[in-house]
Formats: sequence, structure tokens, C-alpha cells
Amino acid sequence: MVQTLRDQLPSSGSGGRGWVPPGTLPDPRPPDEADVVVVGGGVLGWSVAYWLKVLEGQRRHGMKVLVVERDPMYSRASTVLSAGGIRQQFSLRENIQMSRFSASFLRDINEHLGVPNEPPIDIQFQPSGYLFLASPQQAAALEATVQLQREEGAQVALLSPTQLKMKFPWMNTEDVAVASYGLEDEGWFDPWTLLNAFRRKAISLGVQSCSGEVRAFVISANHMMPPGQLSARIKYVHVHMPDSIEYQPVACAIVVNAAGAWAGKLLEAEGLPRALCRPPLPIQPRKRYVFTWHCPNGPGLSCPFLVDTSGAYFRRDGFAGNYLGGMSPPEEEEPDPSDLSVDHDYFQEQIWPRLAQRVPAFESLRVGGSWAGYYDYNTFDQNGVLGPHPRLENMFLAAGFSGHGLQHAPAAGRAVAELLVKGRYETLDLRRLGWDRLVDGEPLKEQGVV
Repeated sequence: MVQTLRDQLPSSGSGGRGWVPPGTLPDPRPPDEADVVVVGGGVLGWSVAYWLKVLEGQRRHGMKVLVVERDPMYSRASTVLSAGGIRQQFSLRENIQMSRFSASFLRDINEHLGVPNEPPIDIQFQPSGYLFLASPQQAAALEATVQLQREEGAQVALLSPTQLKMKFPWMNTEDVAVASYGLEDEGWFDPWTLLNAFRRKAISLGVQSCSGEVRAFVISANHMMPPGQLSARIKYVHVHMPDSIEYQPVACAIVVNAAGAWAGKLLEAEGLPRALCRPPLPIQPRKRYVFTWHCPNGPGLSCPFLVDTSGAYFRRDGFAGNYLGGMSPPEEEEPDPSDLSVDHDYFQEQIWPRLAQRVPAFESLRVGGSWAGYYDYNTFDQNGVLGPHPRLENMFLAAGFSGHGLQHAPAAGRAVAELLVKGRYETLDLRRLGWDRLVDGEPLKEQGVV
């Protein structure tokens, strides 16, 4: 249960695609104290904050929740730079369950995130199934995955090459052995609208936010633990102000690490002894490109969110023959993540040939724009890490989803909030996504990372 902080007041210390609507700009400085500090104001961080306020109920003294975001204009945020997809087609049971929860949440989004006297939320959802293509070597694994998805209640069809050609005559199916096609609760939507809806609703419920970067912690060691089991509690986070040498210490009872691609780096911050952070959190930024193109003779309105046997993907982008897509590179060819510059040769040399092989009409496409964004990539098993840190007693993790954090944010945010408020998972049992698997060296591999 989250404890309030009436007696822990610190002394003062010193030392593009985003757009922020009026009324939701973060406060210029953080408060002196908060019950819960959420580090990271992406969609997952705001989901945690929202669910904390929902689950606390009608308490006389509501918990103080603070969201700290270092990029208030969201110009480099993974959320708003994503392709915006949601799908049920995963190979890990927990991921399927989170997708099903999130699909239901998005269907009723105005019941959850609507704010009185404000316009209804329209996430511009485009219903269209994901279509995964499998080569003969990939066919058995895909069929087994579809069986698992059906067990979890997902509506997914298996299509033979003949059925595939009949449904999508614009496609070259020569090297395809089987395909899986989502029949409901799949498609894409506007990521910024979902992020902003979580923000506005959370703020309306009393969540505070500020611009700044958490660069240091003050801890108190737990000397009652047996030798070799060192642990500590975080007493303060130091929030450094933008474009300033000043910082504000914030006393806190709980810290939620929702720092996305920088969640691993956060555990290297000043004040955290290295011995407390072993094994290291295997989350790092991985740069991914998204390209847009125009092809008037392309697939048209029937175009699914297609994931090719080669790993290349594309979907329709609005109407009038516009598309977007990309492809994750091999491990040995990962681009430098130090900036968000785009390698245009990657499209010309790697993606376009694969697209044209699958969709002959794309041989004559005309390249449009492009951008790059970050995956919060879990190098261990490409799945999210949720729940308590093993040695930092009051830190909880919510990061590492490796490209599917946007679509799982409603479910993952509620799960973490349940741990904080109720002390256990109630809606979905996500214990396997905890830190133990990192310690034990037992990965939960997700085969459906795009």
C-alpha cells in the first residue's frame, strides 16, 4: 500500500511531432514531496498515473502523484513517433492478454478518459487486421502461435496461399506457406491523441507534472538484510530543471521507472550504488525508421497492416494511395542511437526491394517523408519488465516493451497501479514479466516483435 509523506519535507536544493495543448503544460518546478514519482511522461507513465488515481477511490487524502518528463514537447518521445498499431497476434500469453485488455479500453475510451466539458476523444482508430506472412520454415511456429491466440480469445484466421491471393490479389504469394490475419481488435490509431487523453484525464484527477530530468537519488540503506542481500529505499529524487544548473529534491514513498528507452540508464544515476543494480536492467534505446510513400496503384482500402516474411512491414496511411512502413535491422547492423537522423539509403537498399517483391505495384512508388523514433529495447527477451526492483525496495519498473509499449500501455499501467495500491495483480497476472527472470537468466521470448 502506498504510504503518504506528511513528515518528509526536504529542504530546498540547487546545485517534431509533439504539441502540448493549453491547460496541460507541466508545472515549472516540481513540488517538495510526492507519494509516487513517475519518471517518464510517455503513454505508459501517464497510464500508471491515471490508474493510480482511479484505484485509490474516494480517499479523504488522495495520494500525491508526480509525473516527471524531460521532453515536455515530446519531440523525441517514442510514443508519438511510433506507427500506432494494436494487435492481438503475439506469441506470449501475457502480451495477448494485455492486447485484449487494451482493445477493450480503447473501444470505451471516452468512458475511461473523457473529461467533463471537453470534446469527446477520437483516437482515429482504423480497424484493419494485421497480416503476418510465414515462409515454409516459419509456418509451424506461426500456426502454433495462432493456436495460443485463439485459446486467449483472439479472433485470428489462418490463410493458405490460395486464400491469401483471393483476398489480396495485389500480393505476390509465391514464397508464402501460410498467413495469419486478425479479424477483430486490430488496426492503428493516433498515438498522440491517446497520450494526451491519458495526460488530461490524469491531471483532471489531481496528478501533477513537471519538466525536468531525474539525474540522482538519495537512498537509505537497509542494514537489517542478511549479508549479500543489500537493499535500500529511495528517499528523494533530484529533478534537474531544464536549461539550468538547479535541481529540486522531491521526497517520495514510491518511484516508478517508466523512462522508456532510458530506463536502464536511470538505474545508473548518481546516488545508486552499483551493487544495488545488479544485474543491470537490459533496456537500451534502439533507433527505428518509419518511411512514407505514395503509390496510386497500391493495395487501396483493403490494405492490412502487413508484416512480411522478411520482417519488413507496411500499412495504409490515410487514403489516396499513401502508405508507411519500415523494418528492424539485424542485431549487427543496429544504427547509432545518439540522434534521430534518418538513413535514407536503408529504405532504398533494404526495405524497398522487399516491398516491391511482395507488392509488385510498389516498384513504382514515390518516396515521401520519414522520421526516426526509439524502441525501449529489452535486449534480454524483447518483453516489458514490470513490478518491483529486487533491491530498491520502493522502485517499480514499467519499461522495455521493445516496440509494443503503446498498445499495451492501458493494461500495463493498470497492472503496476494494482501492485502499488492493492499489493498484487488483480486484472491480469503478469508476474512472469517481473525482474526474477532477469536474475534467473530465463527469458520469455516474444516471436512477434516487428
